[in-house]
This record gives sequence, C-alpha cells and structure tokens, in this order.
Amino acid sequence: MSSCGHTVRSMRGMPVTERTVDIIIAVHDVRRNIRRAVGSVLSDDDSSIRVLIVCHNLPETDVRAELADVIGRAPERVRFLQLDDGIPSPSGPFNLGLAASDADYVGIMGSDDELDPGAAAQWRATAERFRADAVIAKVVRGDRRALVRSPAKRVWKSGVLDFAKDRLPYRSAPLGLMRRDAVERLQLRLMDGARSGGDLPFVTRLWALGRVVPAAGVAAYIEHADAPVRVTWDPKPVRQELSAIREVLGSGFIRSLVPGYRDALATKLLRRNLMDTVRIRDGGRGFTRDDVHAFREVVDMIESISPRSLGYIASIHRLTVDELRRDEPDFETVHRLSEQMANPRQWGMVRPARLTAFLHAQAQPRYVAASALIKVGASRFLPLARNTAVGVGLMLVTILALTLRRR
Repeated sequence: MSSCGHTVRSMRGMPVTERTVDIIIAVHDVRRNIRRAVGSVLSDDDSSIRVLIVCHNLPETDVRAELADVIGRAPERVRFLQLDDGIPSPSGPFNLGLAASDADYVGIMGSDDELDPGAAAQWRATAERFRADAVIAKVVRGDRRALVRSPAKRVWKSGVLDFAKDRLPYRSAPLGLMRRDAVERLQLRLMDGARSGGDLPFVTRLWALGRVVPAAGVAAYIEHADAPVRVTWDPKPVRQELSAIREVLGSGFIRSLVPGYRDALATKLLRRNLMDTVRIRDGGRGFTRDDVHAFREVVDMIESISPRSLGYIASIHRLTVDELRRDEPDFETVHRLSEQMANPRQWGMVRPARLTAFLHAQAQPRYVAASALIKVGASRFLPLARNTAVGVGLMLVTILALTLRRR
C-alpha cells in the first residue's frame, strides 16, 4: 500500500496532495456484514482513503473470498494483515493495524459498522483545519440513526475541546480520525487481551493530552447491532469487566492529571460504567460475592483519585453505590434502585448526591441538561445559527452605538 496521497488542485490551480487515511477494520468472523463496512469506506472515489483489514484468528483467504467483489472496485486501496493470537479481544488486531499503517491519519472501525459517504474526507478536512490530533465522529445507531449523545460537550463549542468542560471521558471509543504521529507521540495503545473496555486507556490519554475537535453536523459513523456474534457483549465476572478501569486508575498517568480532569473521569466511571455493571446483571440480583468485592475495590480506587466525584452523581446512583459497599448488601434494594434509574425524569435521577454541588459542571443536573442539548449541537444547522446570532448581535451593537453617538 503506497503512502502517496490523492492529488487535487487548489483554487490557484496548483497540485495539492491530500493526506492519506487508513481505516482499520478488525475482522473476527465472516458472518458479520464486513462487506458493508469495507464498501462504505471504498464508496468514495478518493485514492487517499484506504482500508487496512486485519484478519483476526481466521484465514485471510476466507476474508478475501467474502470481499472479492467489494475490493475489486479498488484493490490498490485495500491491504490485508494476519493476526493469529488465539485471544478473543479486539485490542490485538487494532494495535497491529495502528502499528503497521503508514498513513497520515488512522481510524478504527467495527467490522459490522459503516461510514456515511464522505465521512473520512470530512473528518480529515476538520483535522487539517484545526491542526487536530483527533476528530471525534458524530455517531448514530442503526437504520433509524439514533444519535449517540456523547460526549455531552458545550453545545456552542466547535473548536478544540476540553477534557473536563466538554466531558470527553463519555466518548469511550476513539471513533473518528486520529493523526498517526499523535498515536506514537502520546504512546496510545489499546489494552492487550481485554475483551471489553480495552480502548479506555487509549482514549483517556488521547482526550486528556491531545488536541481534540468534534465533527458534529457532518457525516456520521454508523453503529450496527445486527451481528450474529460479538466478542464484547457477553456478561463476564465484574472483576474481568472492570479490568480496564483498574488498569487506568492504577496508572501514574491518572495521578498526574489536574483535579478537574480526575473529577471528570471519575464521575463518568461511576455514572456510566459502574451503573451499567449493575443494570446488565438484573439490577444487581446477578451479583456474586466476588462481583461485590470487585465493585467495591473499583469504587475505592475512584474515590482515591477524586473524593468529590461521589457527590456529583445522581442521588439514586449514590444510594446504589452505598448499598453495595455495605457488609451485607440487600440486592433487592439494589434492584429497586436500578429500576428507578430507568426513569431519567424522576428527581432522584436529576439531583446530585451532594446538593451543594448542584451547579458543578460534572454534577448530575448539568450533565442531564448537556445530554439533552447535544442533539442541537450535532445539528448541521448549528454553525449557521451560531453565525446568524453573532451577526445579529453585531448589528444591534452597531445600531446602539450609532444611536448613542447621535445623542
């Protein structure tokens, strides 16, 4: 695969070489709709946007046969790698692809997902405009294109994002585009062997240290859940499920972050990851004794890096945590609390555990409001609305200044 880009012409007629892009797709099972994934990347006539396919624990010949007519459109834009590690983890093939790529930009993609037409090119243009290390993709789910409302960033923010103020930890996967030299410079690597959450160490470093911008209002990354099998969705022991969190929280890197960044990460882990751990186990009824111990250990680690975070989460979340930290937790109480979490409109899911933190950026009320507004922020009309508002404001100021001057 050549690293030469696609040559276009600038407005002055001078040749300009587009920076190259590799979209890395890890293929674990040819029963997945890999034709859709690969075809969506190749659908645009742009030789600088390529596909790097990692055949994971299955023969490359099988993958090539499944994709024969798809890659036949542009075989020079497709490269295959083989990884036989016997580990049912997506981390290995993605790490291999990132290490093998020679492109200017890289992105990772699920083998049953797809990109909107022009998505990679639009992300690249955004990255070039802001000199970004990463562009966070707009993500939608399924044919109904339900918007994924994370991160719940400041609605008006279109430039470089802030790890805490724009709640970047809520985007738990590096979907979009990354500058390849940033991957090397920031020492980014998915957690080896992790069946779930392996991208947490990767994105935590990227969002905290990199120059990150959103791609809201443009073409989307489309997640699909129609695969016959997945390696990340089966319930696992809590200790295994939270292993990536333990890895991150135990690193010296986390301790080096400013308190506001630690608060943002800790609150997200409590609000999302730990509450999901309860929810998917029948609201806590499926917890074993070791599951409870593992849950408590992670809560203790979170509290050690951010004592305030337990006051920012919803009061129902805090009651759930407190119950599971008791010597003999009542799982029926945990189950009732889990059922209450399903109703985001009730007061216990709006008020923070500590009322004095009501207006804090990481506290539940502002998080709920930001999540509700993210659909507005993702609209393609937001830049027009923002520019119009600025224009109207300037006009009113000018009129007022002229009026005062005449007096």
